[in-house]
Amino acid sequence: DLHSFPTRRSSDLEMVDKLNSLSYAYHYRSIDSVESYAREARRLSAGYSDGRAEALNNLAFVSIIRMRYDEASTLLDSISGITDNQIEQLIADIQQMRLCQRRSRNREFYDFRERAMAALRRVKESLETLTDRQRQRLIYAESELAIVSSTYYYYIGLEQQSVDELLQMPDEVHQDTAQFLNYLYNMGAGGIITDGTAADIRQQEFDCLIRCFQIARQGDYPYFAANALEALAEHLMDPDDRRQLIDDNQPALQLINPERKDEEQLSIW
Repeated sequence: DLHSFPTRRSSDLEMVDKLNSLSYAYHYRSIDSVESYAREARRLSAGYSDGRAEALNNLAFVSIIRMRYDEASTLLDSISGITDNQIEQLIADIQQMRLCQRRSRNREFYDFRERAMAALRRVKESLETLTDRQRQRLIYAESELAIVSSTYYYYIGLEQQSVDELLQMPDEVHQDTAQFLNYLYNMGAGGIITDGTAADIRQQEFDCLIRCFQIARQGDYPYFAANALEALAEHLMDPDDRRQLIDDNQPALQLINPERKDEEQLSIW
């Protein structure tokens, strides 16, 4: 099933959904806010299994960021006993994959990946029944699956598999700003874009990182703004690459610190 059948008032259910949406909105912005809204959603979710499962997924995200891996695993393990909602179970399995990657548990990574793929197939068999909110959760789940899988393959040295996974990103990822930023950062950080000359690839990566930085700054995502700046700095370390990128991208570089005069801005690089 993709739906639970709550018996509480619709206003109570809407409040749980609102709190969970706020919790998710603060991913990569304020981990304290993620936790606060998710805890309140869980507190109010009696009789609403889908809402409770979503709150637990948000709390597991907090635990992973804070490196409380045993706590995160316990939260995620509990979700299958709470709801039959395949989207929330899919998200739980993907977060378990991230945990396995962090803990170097390779066999378990593939076990959870198989579970996630099976859940995704079941969800896609019932796409026409999804609410708008569930469709947004599915965009998050599919994009997170691509990112987590790509990251895992990258760190075990399977470069082509890493590229292939990130290219599985759903077309609708731009509807989820945090996931779109995650995608742009991974594309720009290096190793994913392979078509073209070395100069062409550097420019495409640079474009992804500049776009990531701009959107992150406008949307108040300091995590991705900082990561984009770090990756841009790495792209400018080689003297020849630096000169080419500076010469070709002066307006874009000036956007990084618009309060500086042009000559002051370029002197940084």
